[in-house]
Amino acid sequence: MVKVKVVRDSDNHPLSVEVKGHALYAPDGSDIVCAAVSILTQTVLFALEDLLGLKTPAVLREGYLLITSPVEIEQEKEEKYYLLIETMLLGLKETARSYPCHILYVEEKTSSSHGCRR
Repeated sequence: MVKVKVVRDSDNHPLSVEVKGHALYAPDGSDIVCAAVSILTQTVLFALEDLLGLKTPAVLREGYLLITSPVEIEQEKEEKYYLLIETMLLGLKETARSYPCHILYVEEKTSSSHGCRR
């Protein structure tokens, strides 16, 4: 099962997104659920870097991704950063809704303040 864990700050901004595991929907190379998760997450990482020029702190390896909010971000890029991350989360949530036996999506709040600092 793929487990998606989102930690949000007191302003409801995502501080971190952790995705781990495998969907086990189909054999390797044919698993559309794992493919959907990979495409959603990696496309957003590419967009953050290529379109916004942000070096988002991320750990990426087989069956694991951790994205954390940049400590500093320019004000004009902040809204676009969160829009891209929230778009990814919406896709992951909807995929989890469609494949509840293969993706677990959870969110938690922390009492800390806003992730990005201008």
